[in-house]
Amino acid sequence: MDISKWKDVWERFSGNGVYPHELAFILDSPLRNLILPASRLVDRLHLSSASRVLEIGPGPGYFSAEVVRRIPAGQLVLFDIQREMLNKSRAKLERKGYQNFGLAQGSADRLPFKPESFDVVFLVTVLGEVQNPSSCVANISQVLRPRGVLSLTEQAGDPDALAKDELKSLGEAVGLHVLEHWSFRGGFTLNLVKMA
Repeated sequence: MDISKWKDVWERFSGNGVYPHELAFILDSPLRNLILPASRLVDRLHLSSASRVLEIGPGPGYFSAEVVRRIPAGQLVLFDIQREMLNKSRAKLERKGYQNFGLAQGSADRLPFKPESFDVVFLVTVLGEVQNPSSCVANISQVLRPRGVLSLTEQAGDPDALAKDELKSLGEAVGLHVLEHWSFRGGFTLNLVKMA
């Protein structure tokens, strides 16, 4: 066991920055259902059976399977900076027999998608990990279709968590407007809509 490697993993886990793929199993803990079940979050995404959805920072796919289940004629694109996380998500979705998803690797402040490609974009405890959150939100605004929804969820205890007012300001700066928000034990979900 390489002690310096695990020291780095622990520092990324307990401090700011990208969540370490080595601890992805924690994100799949059934205890998460006590805080925010995947079905409850996905209920808030306004999906149709043919929605095209972008999930930024899917981790090991805790929410992904519920999304693809609800969009049988649509597609989910998983986007992450860590290839290891994408591999974990892909393995989970393939084990469940899903095929309506794709993978893309890169930095969330430089999204490689065409304008107006997605009906819904969502991030769960991820935006604070992005090097430039304002650039990320501006890129998301570009890839959202008119009337498309950006859904941002933050949870207490996350060292990178952003406040609701900060998220609202980031969205409004690029023409996204508050659609709705929900509070839950230790966190919130804020949905923003692209008006034009």
